[in-house]
Amino acid sequence: MKLSKTLLLIIFGLYLFQSCDSQKNVIDNIAEDKLDETFIISMSDTLKVKLKSNPTTGFTWSINNKIKPKVIKKISKEYVKNKETADMTGAGGFDIWKFIPVKTGEVFLHFIYSRENGKTDTEKYYKVVVK
Repeated sequence: MKLSKTLLLIIFGLYLFQSCDSQKNVIDNIAEDKLDETFIISMSDTLKVKLKSNPTTGFTWSINNKIKPKVIKKISKEYVKNKETADMTGAGGFDIWKFIPVKTGEVFLHFIYSRENGKTDTEKYYKVVVK
């Protein structure tokens, strides 16, 4: 009897730990004025997020939150020079992030344009709905 209660407590604890972890990974209740865009995609789509970037400034884009892998999955991040200014020293380009849907649901993405020392320049918030 005591062993089954202990086992039940361990299983319940693991469930709570997993639930809390997945809740931390999604940004809930983003104020409407902070939400930059909502993407509605289907299971056959690839989501492409294109963000202006200039690595010569020391700033880089990163995702601040872990992505809920049950909804979307990051497949790539690539820096592409701006075609019009590619010849110019110090000219910027774009970071292009690609994601594929894994199942229906919704997730928030929080991108931060910052330097390694922690100085933040820009933040972007996107809501992704997979139908």
